This record gives sequence, C-alpha cells and structure tokens, in this order.
Amino acid sequence: MTAGTLHVVGAGLAGLAAGVAAARAGARVVLHEAAGHAGGRCRSFHDDRLDRVIDNGSHLVLGANRTALAYARATGGLEAMVAAEPCFPFVDLASGARWTVTPRRPPAGLGEILTALGLPWTRRDETVASRLGRTPSFVRLWLPLCEAIMNTAPEDASAGMFAWTMRKALLGGASALTPWVFPAGLSAALVAPALATLGIFGAEVHFRRRLLAIEANRLMFDVTTVELGPEDRVILALPPWVLDAILPGTGGGMATRTIVNAHFRLDRQIALPGGSHFLGLVNATGHWLFLRGDVLSITVSAADALAERSADDIATLLWREAASALGLDITPTPPTRIMKERRATLAHDRDTIARRPAPVTAAKNVFLAGDWIASPWPCTIEAAISSGLAAARLALGRRDLAFD
Repeated sequence: MTAGTLHVVGAGLAGLAAGVAAARAGARVVLHEAAGHAGGRCRSFHDDRLDRVIDNGSHLVLGANRTALAYARATGGLEAMVAAEPCFPFVDLASGARWTVTPRRPPAGLGEILTALGLPWTRRDETVASRLGRTPSFVRLWLPLCEAIMNTAPEDASAGMFAWTMRKALLGGASALTPWVFPAGLSAALVAPALATLGIFGAEVHFRRRLLAIEANRLMFDVTTVELGPEDRVILALPPWVLDAILPGTGGGMATRTIVNAHFRLDRQIALPGGSHFLGLVNATGHWLFLRGDVLSITVSAADALAERSADDIATLLWREAASALGLDITPTPPTRIMKERRATLAHDRDTIARRPAPVTAAKNVFLAGDWIASPWPCTIEAAISSGLAAARLALGRRDLAFD
C-alpha cells in the first residue's frame, strides 16, 4: 500500500489497534464507528446509579500478553496500568480454605501441569474436562482458569486452546504471570490513548457511522457513502453477527457465550486478601472479585443460565458470596449495577474454533479483524489487539509492522 487510504470500520480494540499500527507507520487512516464512543466491549463509562466510572467488564492483562502491552506502550496507555505482584489468591466458599498461586508456589503437581500444558500431546476432540477433570486440582484451579480464560464450560472448552494459553503463561517465567490492572478503568489505558495517538498521526475518526454494505469501490454507511480508490484498503473490525449481514457467510451462526458482571458501590474502603486487586472464588456462582476504590466488581463467565435470572436475584446471590468471602455484612445489598453481555465472546469449543475465519476475504482490498478471527488465542484483549495488528500488516503489505 502506498498512497491509498486505510479505512477501518469498527473502533473496538481490534479496530483501534489496526488504526494505531497503520497510522504510526505513515498510512492515511480513517476510522468509522457505529456507536458514539470507541472501545466496543472493552470500555469505561460513568454509571448514574453508582455515581462511579465502571468498566463494562473486568479484565486482566498478563505479562504473557505481549502484543497488548506493546500496544499500550506505543499509545502511552501503559501509564494508566499498574503491574501487580504475580500472586493469585483464591478462596473456596464451600470449605473456607484459602490459598495463593505464585510462580514459586506451583498451582498443582508436576504431572497435572504437564497435562494442562498439553504434553505430551492433545487430541483435537479433547475438552478441558476430559483432560483435566479427574485431577486433584480441577475444581480449585483448572475449572476457574478455564471459565475465566475461555468463557466456556470445561465440558465444552477446547483442551488444545486452553493448553496454548497455559504454555504462554506458565512457561514464560514470572514476568509472563505478572497481572496488569486498570486502576483508572479500561478506557483510560486502552481507548483514550489510542484515539489521542490516531489524532497525533493525522487519522480521521468518525462516530455514529454504521456500515450497511460494501462494494468493490465504495463503503455505504447509514449517513454517507465513501468512494474507494484503487489503492485504498478496508479493515472490517466488526462482531461476527454484524459482519455476516455485510459479508454473508463470514460469521453467522457462530456460538457465543455470556458474561455477567456485577458492580457494587461499598459504603467504605476495604482491602482484598494480601492487598491484591482481585480474588478468585471456588465453589461459587461468581468467579472473580475485582476491587477499584469503593467499587467491588464480580465477574461470572459462561453465564448463559445466570443471565436468565432477574438483576435483583443476581445481585442478591453474588453479594452474599462476596460478603462471605470478605467477611462483610450480607444485608443490606449495596447499590448495584448488573451487566449482562449476552454475546461477550465466541464459545471456545472445537467446532466453533474451527469455524473462525482467516483475516483475508475474497476481495483483495478487504481484511478482517476482531478477537474472534482465527488465532491460537481465545477471545481476549490480546486476541483483539493481535488481530488488529495482523490485519494492518496485510492491508499495508508490511510484515514487519509492530507497536514496538
């Protein structure tokens, strides 16, 4: 790509990453977004009920997520992130037992760890449950990790993909297990700095511009039509159910999974065990507690069934678990915001993973990006940003393109 324009449709993390990578390489970039804000499913907003800035979902980035960290470093967003100690505290609500996983304190026996790493081999039809379900540490370790990373029940989740993520984390040393947290929220670290970077490099950003159709020489939005020149390129960084309406057969019918997040505004400051930013729950409906200021957030992955319950029921259930884990008063339930992300990620079962499309399309000037595009990674921040970078490399014909 020489003098043409790169049009990026979608300002989630994949689209932002593609735009930032291309703009920093000298390309002319135009970013189009249907919503009135950037960030997609990974952003912050002010919630009137809590009168606090909250994230639409709680996330961690690990040191093993090298592309995500490089993106944050390139945009300046890393300054809004904090590297925590590589310690992962857990509490079992059934027994009351508490423990902490660290690089020096192996999470399980060597045999289990090798099995989780996919060694000596992993069959394509294996699930996390069939491979690890009978191990002593399944309930207290592999199950919560599977649900957190894969957003899919172990009975369905691909053992091969799970093993990939475990190899990246467990074989990379202490730095790979270092959790990076977002004390000022996701947008402050991953969204606002990217928009600022795009502005510095002269990119155009257009909000409230929904793509309706794409032809060989034009992009048709609900408010305008953009003509494409012969040197122009397009990256579609859209969810599969949106993309399928534009490029039929691309992403339709792919199974997804729900994530439920509960945010509680506490009446006083508290501390999690060991001063951690998060706490894993075992034998509980909730999976992870996150603390930011006086807001305690609970994440429930693979939560399709839970999402069918009312917000009040979910709040009561999750608050009881949190109060029990932290020694807080069960009643009354604090002010709460329940968020149900019905299509938070793809299901990471073997069949769905096999259907993830490549970033190229039948049109030589159109490429795809998103956490759901074919990748060794499950649908995560790392997958989204890596996908955006990969799409920018293809669109610009620059294999050497990087954030570093």
